[in-house]
Amino acid sequence: MTQPTVVISLDLELSWGSFDLSFDEELLKMGRWTHDVGVPNLLNHLTRNGISASWAAVGAMMRPSLPDVSGLPEVNFPHFSKPWFSYVPKGSHESTHPEWFGASLVDMIRRAKPEQEIGFHSFSHVPFTQPGITRERAIAEYQYCAQIGRELGIPTTSFVYPRNLVAYVAELRDAGFTCFRDVDNLPVRSASDKLTSVAMILADFAGQSPRMVEPSLIDGIISIPGSLLIRYAAGWRKYIPDSSRLRRLRKGLDRVRRKGGVFHVWFHPENLYAEWPRLENIVARFLDELGILVRNGDLRCLTMGQLASEFRTKLAIEQGRNLSPAYTDAGYAKYVS
Repeated sequence: MTQPTVVISLDLELSWGSFDLSFDEELLKMGRWTHDVGVPNLLNHLTRNGISASWAAVGAMMRPSLPDVSGLPEVNFPHFSKPWFSYVPKGSHESTHPEWFGASLVDMIRRAKPEQEIGFHSFSHVPFTQPGITRERAIAEYQYCAQIGRELGIPTTSFVYPRNLVAYVAELRDAGFTCFRDVDNLPVRSASDKLTSVAMILADFAGQSPRMVEPSLIDGIISIPGSLLIRYAAGWRKYIPDSSRLRRLRKGLDRVRRKGGVFHVWFHPENLYAEWPRLENIVARFLDELGILVRNGDLRCLTMGQLASEFRTKLAIEQGRNLSPAYTDAGYAKYVS
């Protein structure tokens, strides 16, 4: 079992995260708020507590403007029949449309101390498991991310799937990525998605203890499941008591400190916007308490990339050879949970 470890992964999207579900002025307002307020505030909470996180950013927002996307195969989703980039203003730039582009945010995060990890949240936030996406589009998404990584000097280490919908994992490995965030290890999971959702809603309201996770090797790439999503405070979710949210986080810290493993917390910086500063205050208290535990040596906080590197080194030592992302996981099944 991994020694007591906390991993924090952040899905940085601006307006890319949900325009296909609901596009209106409120979405753009949230994107601008995230650019101007949300990310700087969250980065400050992390750095003042000496904590590193994995910031998985949508590739298209990592530049000051949209690159040539003519090489991307088009998608045709049942829920969104328009061309995927139809809502992005023509000729837009971060200086005029910060709700879509955040090159300066990426630079701010890269300059932060302690060092933060920049990962990728796909190139354009297409859902990878929905009918309408093709293998060719998935591969192109990976390739566009890799190209942006080369332009900006960002390694293709960590990947987070849009809406945590995991697919085309072998192709992700072939694109040079090292690890990805896998689906959450839930305290309750039913054969029915609806029953699972109901159980997780009840867990949020009751402040149920989240599960710890372990990395594993899948298709030659490191899988790091999630432990707990901090839900945003809009719609029915605003009725989740703040005390219950904080109780789940504290129970996770206590459990990982006592029993070991990985407590993998994730959320979207954009989600701090609803009823602000309500959720930011909860996250700030969690990070304050985590920082104390890290400074006292009770546990450690790693990025996804750091945890994946450590896990691969352990595999190499136990197998007596050097593993690379090109290796298949044949022969290592005992390590896959």
